[in-house]
Amino acid sequence: MTPTRMCIDGHLDLAYLAMQGVDMESPSPDRDRFGVNLPALKAGGVGLCLATIFTERGADAPWGYPADDDGSAAARAGRLQLRVYQGMEARGAIRIVRRKADLHAVGDGGPMHVVLLMECADPIESPDHARWWFDQGLRVVGMAWAYGSRYCGGNAQDGPLTPQGRALVQAFDALGVLHDASHLSRQSFDDLMHTTDRCVVATHSNCAAITADVPRHLTNAQIGAIAARGGLCGLNLFGKFLAKDRPATLLDAVNHVMHVRTLAGSQAIALGSDFDGGFTPLDCPAGAQRPEELPVLEAALAKAGLTAADLQGFQHGNWLRVLQAALPD
Repeated sequence: MTPTRMCIDGHLDLAYLAMQGVDMESPSPDRDRFGVNLPALKAGGVGLCLATIFTERGADAPWGYPADDDGSAAARAGRLQLRVYQGMEARGAIRIVRRKADLHAVGDGGPMHVVLLMECADPIESPDHARWWFDQGLRVVGMAWAYGSRYCGGNAQDGPLTPQGRALVQAFDALGVLHDASHLSRQSFDDLMHTTDRCVVATHSNCAAITADVPRHLTNAQIGAIAARGGLCGLNLFGKFLAKDRPATLLDAVNHVMHVRTLAGSQAIALGSDFDGGFTPLDCPAGAQRPEELPVLEAALAKAGLTAADLQGFQHGNWLRVLQAALPD
């Protein structure tokens, strides 16, 4: 079942937030600091999200691991977050999507559906361990966060795919894991596109042509390359990723969506809010600060010229198309 107004959010750090003590299953007691939880997502019509297993090199935190880690500490940090999702599923709070058939119940009023997305692949100790993670439900991977990984360069630490990185890409392709390019360095992005012929998405990346030509954002050429593979670009609602040197507005968010639509077509646009992903609701533009406000963003997109079909694609249709193609039978 897929109601007309049902949303898919392509990037939410639910386990990261839970490890900070945020109760994902209850309304937020401090809405200025935390906007994301399962009740808020339900109120905003979000029936499915890509939920991260996020780890950070050098961070002294449950999601961190030493800069010189051989992979074992990162693996422990990743498994801690995996257990967060497994616990939520055991309690009936979420349903982890593992195969195409699991998408049929999205938007049916039941538990939130979650596709597991790894943000930084260092928890995968070697390409030989990719199968274990796949068996746990992992279906989308971005091989680097900002500072890179053993496998590739990141947007704050340039570098290519390493030999292990190329082997990991091949392992993902054999398993059917979807590639997320959001934090890859320019060189690693190019290497990924030359190493795989599969679909690539950018779950939470905006347009370099609007903000600034920095590796955190997608160039026009990268947007075109992603769209040519049948992929999509998820709109990130962090204000500093929407506008440069001033507070972002709802119109800035609209402009990023319209830029992708102009370059690559409406099939390449989607939501990847990153709500609460290291910032607060107040760091997002008014009218797009929390899941309950997503209808306000959608109304602004319709006013800017998105057709009803375009808007349905942005809400859920484009993510469903990509996931249907990527997930196993």
